[in-house]
Amino acid sequence: MLGNWNGDLLRKFKEEMLLKIVQVLNNNVAVVNGHDGRPAIVMGNGLAFGKKKGDVVEKKKVVSTFMLRDKHTVDDLTTLLEDVPADFVAVSYSLIEQSQKKYNFAVESYLYVTLTLHLYSAYQRLEEGRYRANYSLPDLSDKYPEAYKIADDFLTGFRERLRVDFPLSERNSIALHVINAHGDRVSQAAPVDSLDDQLVNIINDILRKNGIVRNNDNLDDYGRLLTHVKYFARRLRKDRQEQEVQISAISLASIGNDFPEAEQIVNNIAGRIDYELGVKISKLEWLYLVIHIARLLDRKKQK
Repeated sequence: MLGNWNGDLLRKFKEEMLLKIVQVLNNNVAVVNGHDGRPAIVMGNGLAFGKKKGDVVEKKKVVSTFMLRDKHTVDDLTTLLEDVPADFVAVSYSLIEQSQKKYNFAVESYLYVTLTLHLYSAYQRLEEGRYRANYSLPDLSDKYPEAYKIADDFLTGFRERLRVDFPLSERNSIALHVINAHGDRVSQAAPVDSLDDQLVNIINDILRKNGIVRNNDNLDDYGRLLTHVKYFARRLRKDRQEQEVQISAISLASIGNDFPEAEQIVNNIAGRIDYELGVKISKLEWLYLVIHIARLLDRKKQK
């Protein structure tokens, strides 16, 4: 009798240790029920190939595991995997996870998408010989030293794990992404409204009036701008008031001097958003929009 009872316990334990698929995202990525019963994302070469819901993932194929933080995580990852290789995503996700624990520096979940997209865009520009260092970005290392340590870890991590040697100028860009996402990790329910659509419509309208339309030449850069706008809208919908990141007038003026046309377009966008939605964009959001739109203008000039 005792032997049967122990056998039942052992079988139950083994079943709980299995990684059963909840959703297949692609051949290399799946959502599974984790060991503690919570859903998790697993990544590994071919681990979900030919699999369906309810099938078991071979643990030896799992290279990276990430817990689902909120309801957006699967959608965010699906968006990323449309454009970014799974190994690149896995390294970026892993470094974000490690950095938060190492420096006790909590970040909002959208950083997983925005920073990964930024880094992959930088990688593509490096590979294509189009990379241009941006030395106009403000240095906030005195106020946010942990963010710059995280940036250093990212540069080292990508160099060691994927042999991607980002220029040192990316340190500031990575740190600013981290600073912008620094928060209390409070999950907020986003009300169903049209804020995303309103922001996108305003930006599309102003870009169109300045001769910038989405096409095959700028598809990736335009898509990244709209992704950034999506997460900008998510931040605006948060209940808590986020502290404004202090950026000096000198730094903003320097960005404007480097990208005067993009600056004028973003000022028009900011004015429309304020007038139509009653929302004032932060200095950091302004800076990001200038950089995104400067890339689109650069693409337009290359045609």
